[in-house]
Amino acid sequence: MKLVGPFFTLTLWAAFTHFAYAADCTVDDIPSTGVTGFQEAVISVADLKAATSTWRDVGDFEVICEGKADAAMAEFWGVPKDTKIDQVVLKKKTATRGLIRLVKFNGLAQEQIRSSGMSWDTGGIFDLYMYVDDVKAIFLQLRERGWQSYNDPVTYTLGPFTVTEVMMRGPNGEVFCLMQRDAPPYDKSQFGLVAGSGKGFGWPFNSALVSTDFGPGEKLFGDLLGWKVHLGGDSKSQPPGDNPLGLPKNLAQSTSRKFAAYAPHPTDRNGSIQILANVGIDGRDFSTKAKAPNLGILTLRVPVDNLDVFSKDFIAKGGQVADKARPLTLAPYGKIDILSVLAPNGARIEFFSQK
Repeated sequence: MKLVGPFFTLTLWAAFTHFAYAADCTVDDIPSTGVTGFQEAVISVADLKAATSTWRDVGDFEVICEGKADAAMAEFWGVPKDTKIDQVVLKKKTATRGLIRLVKFNGLAQEQIRSSGMSWDTGGIFDLYMYVDDVKAIFLQLRERGWQSYNDPVTYTLGPFTVTEVMMRGPNGEVFCLMQRDAPPYDKSQFGLVAGSGKGFGWPFNSALVSTDFGPGEKLFGDLLGWKVHLGGDSKSQPPGDNPLGLPKNLAQSTSRKFAAYAPHPTDRNGSIQILANVGIDGRDFSTKAKAPNLGILTLRVPVDNLDVFSKDFIAKGGQVADKARPLTLAPYGKIDILSVLAPNGARIEFFSQK
């Protein structure tokens, strides 16, 4: 049978468009019900294959979706509408949170969001916090792939916690804060780790935004969003001043790092966003670079029950929406509504609800 005419042409075009922008997933739609804080982090990368390999082979994450992003995502991110965006979504095997979305913008000029950034430089999303079973083993594996760190793994005490930590910087300027918690004991399996294996990253449970001024971030997360402080205070390094941030030992002992980790749930800290201000240390400001298609940690995505209700409440409290709500398809969540908010340091945070 010969199929001709405008109807067939339109149908064929629609089918091709859907195929061209459909990410193929090996899992059904993942629910956001019960997830508080950010459910995924989006990292803009120059080499999608290399970045995927690091998360899969070193991090022990599994690829669950890959293909083209929804065409509407380009407009939402403020890049040309015809931009083709490749993506790979990864997660820990048993997790429905702490997902990683790697995106590759094709045909656009890019620069790193936090180019050659130091730990005290402000602007954008600084890092992702992940537990590891053996921090020194992971440190060496990432070094073999060309990653660098601000310092070799350092053991320190913060409140009730004793931690061995290293902060690794990758080829796109992304930073991983890898933490081996030595005390008190905790259930590593909840983060997808196997105790004693020395293998992989746990799924990201926290992210830090470095700012020059602590107050505006405190207002956004505490007053406008109504999130709760789970861990906070002023921190100085104990003698002799060794620290994972790469601060000179004398400054690490004499200057304060003011911090607070916020999460929407009063008892569940996972998916928290931490504001951090280095008192008395001036660095560069990357806030104007924290946007697509630039390279690095591009955004954190936080699910809410109803985006319209969330938006109205946020605006009524004095909050400002950067990108208004719009519908699109986002694998592996299915059809969603999504909007964005900019933190005072320029970091992009996206809120979405599933339909």
